[in-house]
Amino acid sequence: MNKVLQVNDLHVSFDTYAGEVKAVRGVTFELVEGEVLAIVGESGCGKSVTAQTIMKLNPMPPARIVKGEIKLLNKDIVHATEKEMMTIRGKDVSMIFQDPMTCLNPTMQVGKQLTEAIRHHQKMTQEEAHKEALRLLDIVKIPNSEQRSKQYPHEFSGGMRQRVMIAMALSSAPKLLIADEPTTALDVTIQAQIMDLLQEIKDKTNTAIILITHDLGVVASMADRVAVMYAGKIVETGTAEDIFYRPSHPYTRALLKSLPTTDMDRSVRLVSIAGTPPDLLNPPVGCGFASRCDNCMKICQTELPPHFDVDKNHKSACWLLHEDCPTQQGGGAK
Repeated sequence: MNKVLQVNDLHVSFDTYAGEVKAVRGVTFELVEGEVLAIVGESGCGKSVTAQTIMKLNPMPPARIVKGEIKLLNKDIVHATEKEMMTIRGKDVSMIFQDPMTCLNPTMQVGKQLTEAIRHHQKMTQEEAHKEALRLLDIVKIPNSEQRSKQYPHEFSGGMRQRVMIAMALSSAPKLLIADEPTTALDVTIQAQIMDLLQEIKDKTNTAIILITHDLGVVASMADRVAVMYAGKIVETGTAEDIFYRPSHPYTRALLKSLPTTDMDRSVRLVSIAGTPPDLLNPPVGCGFASRCDNCMKICQTELPPHFDVDKNHKSACWLLHEDCPTQQGGGAK
């Protein structure tokens, strides 16, 4: 399988009036063709900043890439100029944002917006681009595409607007599609439809997908791999089966315990994670989750844990997995 994306030791900071906010602190992962990587974690953990840095959408300043490497189809993103990024965005990588209403122009017909996006990246006449726009609307299952293309965004429901955004993201057949919480503003039924649509598109086009979400339930059936983020760092990675059935990091376990299940006794209270995430203006020197962890040890507060191998393709950054840990509550590293 060809590698589509390689992110190595990425650090991203924001220079604010209060000081340097270290939003992303050493993120490393890669993606191959046709693979779905879900990046999950609570608000403020660095998921969206990581995704937007891949496309260099964070305004610089105040954002800046402190260090690290991003290679998209072997193109260096970190040192790419804005002119170079204009050709990369949309063509090689596209993004579906979480609020389609703020991303679509309310004064333009949906069909015209799609046509503009197509002509920006492909050499097509107006008529050819219009036909392609209708084809894309059909792909994302918007009925009566000819008629709906003449309507404005406010005439579409939230789910239909998100389908338009997906069509726009697919307009230049990108190798990488980033979906930044694409179902947040939608009800549960429409969420399932959007996820099924993304799965269908991935199967047909072999597009690699990064799915950004705070909802583990959304990714259960779609993700090939899951990366759990906390306080700007990836704390656990593995297959969806590893994360859901063999979680090894205390934060991942806590997230899963906070989710309701169909067979749960109604008298059982859901678990909440005590405390709050650390302030990234002054991030902890040790494990970011230490202050909220029931298994916290002295080393957790003073030393940053490395990623231990839990199993093949399953890694976790937790001192409980160290071979010298007396409790071995994490199951032990291999």
